[in-house]
Parts: sequence; structure tokens; C-alpha cells
Amino acid sequence: MAKVIFSPWKDQTQLVAVRNQFYPAPSYDGPDMRSKACATVESWKLRGNLPHPIEATALLTDAILHDDSFKNSIFSIRATYSAAFCRFVTGLVDSKLHGQRKTMFQRAVDLGLPASFVELRHEATHRELPSLIVLRNAAQRSLMWLWDYYWAKTDVTTAFGPMPDVANGVAGEDLDPVYAAVRTSLDPLLKDEESSEPPQKKRKVQQRLSSVATQLVAICKDSEQGAVALSTALLEESVLVPAGDMVGDSLADAFTKWDRFLQTITEDYPAFLTALTEEMINVIAFTDVSKAKENGRCKGIYLWLDHILRSSEWASQRRLLSFAYTSAVCQENTNQWTTLLKKQIPKGINEVPQLPKSKLVSGTKEPVTSAAGTNDDLNELRKFGWEMADAWSSRPLGMV
Repeated sequence: MAKVIFSPWKDQTQLVAVRNQFYPAPSYDGPDMRSKACATVESWKLRGNLPHPIEATALLTDAILHDDSFKNSIFSIRATYSAAFCRFVTGLVDSKLHGQRKTMFQRAVDLGLPASFVELRHEATHRELPSLIVLRNAAQRSLMWLWDYYWAKTDVTTAFGPMPDVANGVAGEDLDPVYAAVRTSLDPLLKDEESSEPPQKKRKVQQRLSSVATQLVAICKDSEQGAVALSTALLEESVLVPAGDMVGDSLADAFTKWDRFLQTITEDYPAFLTALTEEMINVIAFTDVSKAKENGRCKGIYLWLDHILRSSEWASQRRLLSFAYTSAVCQENTNQWTTLLKKQIPKGINEVPQLPKSKLVSGTKEPVTSAAGTNDDLNELRKFGWEMADAWSSRPLGMV
């Protein structure tokens, strides 16, 4: 006997209509219908049996709509983003909800959910609320992931058409528009690589790289799939990694040429670096390296990851990386490259920080917290004429 499934919507057309309100087509120029879509989902939830991806999409979208500093305080905006994001992640990976008991990171790997989401969820739940920049980026990336995970499968005959598999390249004539736009922007750089003409002056090369970077940033900002498509193209088109079966022990020339280009994109669109490194990690973890060509490509990508993780040129951007995702993927997929990569992950990066040691202030019985780096900060301030007036105890107000 066929299994009966109850849904809160009347028919599939209602679900597709709400989907198109959450994710309007690029050519749509009508009014913003996201608020109406959120209200519809709220009514569906009262009927019961609402799939979690739909509720999560509504919560994240509603948080974005409330991101208005003229009407709401910054703290309330951060709290709204954090609550929506935490509910989205918890509903997917909480081991107490359903199925075999696994860690949240293991469930995230099984679902294809970036482990950086689990890491950020832990931070928002147990530590300080993340900054607005981090939360906005996480909300946008979550909506992108929800599209691929749920919404793209609701109806393949809608105006969007079937979503091409960008991760595995292009199939036939049906190129993904975003991926095609990325390749078109990269085409001048690829032609420069293949050209036999004398090299151009350094100034002209930098101008061209800057121009292409600006175009790619615009694509990333206009499309939810832009950062992923760009990362895939950079790794597939032998741009970052030289073509060939063998790669040397150093990519110094490639680093010199592409570092500034990649950093320019990252400065204007921080989510790009997260997407690029996660795509690199996926390649070295899931590619069959039995063939010499694939092994050479993985070696080149590993050298890039090692450069980003350890070089001084990338020191200021490393805050955007997800070490938890790197660790989880390397743990689940062991090969020569993931083994080497695990050694580059900063030790203790996922540990809960210990409380600073306490010491007694002369003449009191109360301990005073001494934060790490305080002396360095005081020494730096003294250069500008600042001095600490007196040691004081951080007792709660009202305590004698």
C-alpha cells in the first residue's frame, strides 16, 4: 500500500510559488515578495509536518529583512541572525533528533553541510554572538546551500530549469550561466597564459588582473553560486595549478602572480576565500590520486593550501578560514595529502579557551583576572603617554 504523506501546502504549485518568492529569477523586476513568503511559511507551520529546510529558509530570510539599523538595534539584529542560523544548523545535525548517534561534524559531512556552519553555530550558542559581517555572510551561504539541498529538487520544470552540476564541470551544451560568466571573465587571463607573445609590462599585467578581479567580484555578489563557480573554475582551468602530470616542490611563481589577484577578490567579497579553500580541501580529499595527472593536480592544490595556511601574505585573511571543516574532512578521508594538511592546522583551534589565571591584588582578598596579552597592550599604550592609574578588582556591583 502506498504511503500517504501529508503536506501543509495544497499542491506542488503552491510550494514552487513560495520558492520563487524566496529565490526570484534573475530577470524578475517586480516587488520584493520575501516577506509574503515568510508569512505563508508561518501559516504552513501551524498546519504541521513542515519540512525543516522550508522553515530554515523562512527564518534566515526574515532575519535578513530585519537587518535595518534604523529600526532595530545592532544587538537585536545579531541576535535574530544567530537564532535563525542556529535553528537551521541544529535541525539538520543534532544527534538527538533522529537517526544513528553521531557527532555534529560527522552529520555535517554526511549531509554535505560545511563544517564551518557547525563551528559558527557553536560559537553563537556558547560564546559571544558573532559579528554582523560574519552573520550576514553565513545567512547568504546558508540560503545558497538550502537551494541546492532542497529547493532545486522541488520542481525541475520551473523557470529556473535543472541546475547543472557545477562541481563536476559542465555537461554538454547546457552551461550554467554563472559558471559561463566566470569563464568568460577569466578568458583573457587564460589566453595570456597560452600566448607566445613577449610578456607585457608589470603595470599592464596588474591592471588586467585588477579589472578581471572586479568583474568576478560583481558576479559573486550578483549570484548565490558565484563564489563556488569561481573556485571551481580556478581549480579546473589550470590557472592556479600548472597543467601537467608533475608539479614541483614549489609554486613560487604561481604564488607571486596570483596572490594579489585572489586577495583583491577576498577583500571585496570575503566569502570567496572560504569557498575556495573548502573546494581545494574537497579536491585533495575526494579525488582518486592513483593516476599521475590527478596526483600532480592534488599536489599543486595542497601546496596552495599550505601557502594560504602558513605564509605571511595571507595572515590577515586567515580569520575567514574554517579550520573545523578542514579537520573534519581530513579526519574522514585519509590520504597522503590530507595527512600532510592535518599537520598545518593550528593546534587547539577548536578547543574551548581556558579562563585566564587569577592573581591577588596587594591589600585585597579578591582575585583579579589577568588577561593574556595585557602587559603587551600596556607597553604599547605607554608609548603614547597612557598609564594605568591603579590596580582594581573586578568584583560585581554591590559586592563589598
